[in-house]
This record gives sequence, structure tokens and C-alpha cells, in this order.
Amino acid sequence: MKPYFRVGWNLMKYNLIRVLFCRNLKIQGLPLLGYNTKISVYKTSSVTLGKNIISDGRCVIIADQDARVEIGDRVYFNEGMMISAKKSVVIGAGCQFGPNVKIFDNNHCFDKEQGVLAKHSSSGISIGKNCWVAANVTILKGTSIGDNCVIGAGCVVKGDIPSASIVTQQNNLKIAQIEDRKL
Repeated sequence: MKPYFRVGWNLMKYNLIRVLFCRNLKIQGLPLLGYNTKISVYKTSSVTLGKNIISDGRCVIIADQDARVEIGDRVYFNEGMMISAKKSVVIGAGCQFGPNVKIFDNNHCFDKEQGVLAKHSSSGISIGKNCWVAANVTILKGTSIGDNCVIGAGCVVKGDIPSASIVTQQNNLKIAQIEDRKL
């Protein structure tokens, strides 16, 4: 089925969000965002969606007060994508994201007497151009990923990743042989 209805629906939906909630919501081109895509913004947020962005399934983008979210051209989001920005999240053109990728530029503050607080600390995230971020990856505040990187499935990423890097998490499988017993 051609996505004409979806494109028309998205244009109406996101133009309405722009008028009512966030004048700084900029959509370039025709977004092919899934019907379950949710964009939560504030009047002081700045959200820019590049050309030819595609999402399959549920995708959530939250831009808190004064937060900035920029997504480049030709970016693909798979099912279960979530971006939570209290400061800034910038994604370069040509990136692809596997299922259940989570991007958080913020974290709850913690106090030894009160435990987890409602207050947050935040630090911007930038993801370069043409990156592949595989399934179940979590990208934490303060992360900078260079161009042309691959982030392997299940990684929790924090810090600086140089361009043209492949990042995997060390997971050792323990395989035990079952002894052959007669019952």
C-alpha cells in the first residue's frame, strides 16, 4: 500500500502540534512516521525533522522545556525508538536505528538520604552521520558518536566514540555440556 494517507495524516498532525504547542517544530520534506509516533514538545522546545525520516511502529520523541532535538535527512527508526531530551539530542543524516533503541540526555539526580529525586541532570548527545545503532542500545547523556559508526546490539553507550568505530559489548556465553544419563 502506498503511504500517501500516512504522509497526509502526518502533515496535518504535526502542523497542528506546531500551531498549538511548539512553533519551533520544523519538518522538512514528507515524514513517513508511523501512526504510533508520539512527539511531546513544549513551546520553548526546538524540534527539527529532516527530509525522508521513516519510523516503523512506535517511536517517542520528548523535547522538554528549552530542549533541542535535531534529526537529519534519511534517518530510519525501527519499532520501540525513544528519544528523551532535556538539553539536546542531535542525530546526523543517514543514521539507522534498530528496534528498542533508547536515547536519554538526562538522568535523575540521587541523594543518599532521599534516594532518587524528581530533579534531573542533563548533558547533550550527538550522533554523527551514517551510523548504525543496533537493537536494544541505550545511549546516555554526554555521549558523542562520530560519523560512520556501528553500535552493536545491547550496548550501553556513554562518552566519546571516534568516527569509523565499531562498538560491541563483551558478553561471554557460558556453555555447559549436559551429561548423558540413563534414567
